[in-house]
Amino acid sequence: MKRETLKEHGLTDEQIDFVMAENGKDVNALNEKVNGLTSERDGLQKQVTDRDSQLNDLKKSTKDNDELQSQIKKLQEDNKNAQQKYQNDLAAQTKSFKIEGALRDAKARNAKAVLSLIDTGKVEVAKDGSLSGLTDQIDAVKKSDGYLFDGDAAKAKQVRVNPGFKDNGNGGSDNITNKIAARLANAEE
Repeated sequence: MKRETLKEHGLTDEQIDFVMAENGKDVNALNEKVNGLTSERDGLQKQVTDRDSQLNDLKKSTKDNDELQSQIKKLQEDNKNAQQKYQNDLAAQTKSFKIEGALRDAKARNAKAVLSLIDTGKVEVAKDGSLSGLTDQIDAVKKSDGYLFDGDAAKAKQVRVNPGFKDNGNGGSDNITNKIAARLANAEE
């Protein structure tokens, strides 16, 4: 749009300035859109060129389809093995945490000491998260080594000292020796 054309149609300078300003806003908005679309187009063309270059490099690096397929299968197998190893490690860690929790619940004084007496290979973690094969082993350890646990199991396994061998300060070691000799003499009779 030209100013001369507007003057020929009888518009005043003030009206022409208004029309040109409004037209300029529209033109500028359209120019911004065109510039944006042009930039987008250029970016997409660069991406296509980059992809074409990558495909050509891939064609050069693989001599035939069989070699590419074997590489893909090897990568898939490696991924599968890594996933299986992760699952096994996670299951072992979960089992270990659950066993340690069960030992805490059983009031083990030293979980590592009790753990050394338990065959963890016989312990299974069920799908619901419960442990099987551990309770019997803990009970067996409580019976054989109750001192490793707090509570009633520890009291049941306390060693009983014969109070007859106390030295009350009235005879020293000779007094203890005499008491042992007297007991042995009574046992032989």
